[in-house]
Amino acid sequence: MEGHRQGQGRRVSNAWGEGERLRQEILDAATRILEETGRENALSLRGVAREVGIAAPSVYLHFKDKAELVWTVLADAYRGLAADMAGAGEAAAKGGAGPWERMFATVAAYRRFAVDKPRRYRLMFSLEYEPTGRMASDHPRGTVYQAWIEAVDTYLMAVAPERRAEAQVLGIHLWTAVHGQLVLWRTLPHPQAGSEARLVELERSILNRLLPGPADGA
Repeated sequence: MEGHRQGQGRRVSNAWGEGERLRQEILDAATRILEETGRENALSLRGVAREVGIAAPSVYLHFKDKAELVWTVLADAYRGLAADMAGAGEAAAKGGAGPWERMFATVAAYRRFAVDKPRRYRLMFSLEYEPTGRMASDHPRGTVYQAWIEAVDTYLMAVAPERRAEAQVLGIHLWTAVHGQLVLWRTLPHPQAGSEARLVELERSILNRLLPGPADGA
């Protein structure tokens, strides 16, 4: 990823109705800085303004403080991942896939996000910041948490409806296992460290071990 822009000239003011576009540019700039550094204290509203090419006070028209900006960056990232997971499961179902294949498509979408956007994924789960107030009590990772539970609940409803009460626990276990194997894949040296096929193999094993009902057989 390219480094964030320095010394950029002052931008031309947005035309009427383009405030939302400026807000998105601010978010994009903050995301780049956080992805590159991994630390909240590397982000300042003045630095974001300089990146976008606006006066620092203009940032306050969209975000009341840095905490709200960081919160929004994280919330957008988690929503994007949750949408990818849900969309993959729905697409698999529309294509005629069975419950196991639909669940695997959901897991694969999670993996693809982590593999294709490693800095964003690291930002979402490794950002060094001090949550306060709203961030401490209502973290946006809940959107991904809910995506896992809904995917497992859909699976159980199809293959083991009597166990739907376990959807929350199984969803947490599945998320923990998949996230853990992604972290290990990135950090532990082994002969197949760069092989995504190894991740696919592990995901199939995780699903077959954690979820009730017919195994994939692959």
